[in-house]
Amino acid sequence: MVASVTMIVVGLRCRRGPEPARSNGTAAACWGINYLLTTIVLIGGFLVYEFTFMPEGTKGVLPWGLPIIIWMLVSLFHVIICIAFGVRASRGRVAPFRGIPFIK
Repeated sequence: MVASVTMIVVGLRCRRGPEPARSNGTAAACWGINYLLTTIVLIGGFLVYEFTFMPEGTKGVLPWGLPIIIWMLVSLFHVIICIAFGVRASRGRVAPFRGIPFIK
């Protein structure tokens, strides 16, 4: 969650600069919001289910652990995207954003 908040803050601060920093800052802030919401929904949903609805004596990871597995895959995708878009931004190019555009 700290990484998401950091991305949002830094991305919003970069929006004050010239292009391509403005576009890359907006994309970083939007991706940070997307990742933060995904983390809250998947981990929060898992914890709510774990502590309120999970039957006693249930063993095994699936299907109860499926949100955690999905979150791990999304986190791996997050790391790959951050590295790839960071390299692209360091070369002065605009990184394409794929996600829900919360900030225009």
